[in-house]
Amino acid sequence: MKLKGRIVRKFGNNINTDFIIPANLLQESWEGSFFAEHAFEKYDPGFAAACRKNERNIVVAGENFGCGSSREQAVYSLKFNNVVAVIALSFPDIFYRNAVNNGLPLLKAQSVDEMSPGQEIEINLEDRIVLSESGERLSSLLVDDKELEVVMRGGNLGMARSRLKERLSSGR
Repeated sequence: MKLKGRIVRKFGNNINTDFIIPANLLQESWEGSFFAEHAFEKYDPGFAAACRKNERNIVVAGENFGCGSSREQAVYSLKFNNVVAVIALSFPDIFYRNAVNNGLPLLKAQSVDEMSPGQEIEINLEDRIVLSESGERLSSLLVDDKELEVVMRGGNLGMARSRLKERLSSGR
């Protein structure tokens, strides 16, 4: 499986969920599009507008992307901005689980030094590498077999659907 897209933003370390979607907005709506509109509005006011220019956005970050609270709205604000993957050096467990449950691929990379905003990239999940548009290897992914299976099946919900479909088709 390959994911292609444009790097919409490259952030540093410790991007917390309050940067992604401010806490004062959490009770305002249940709509993913509302959270997308307000994503990063205090930290990076141009984020949502930049995402609207592309159909497949990729966010790149340093260590600890998504730290802070357990708010799922942070994941919704990314998904509804057409973010197809987040590549970072590390993720905290709570954000990672929320993203996996909601089908947003979070991919740990060995390095993000060679990745830049505006760059078109390809994420080759089978080979666990990130390539530039010209095919240059930019980084290796640090994804184990279980994480890879969950990502390739569309998160935990996608994995449950896939397994149910397999069981139904096999007659078990």
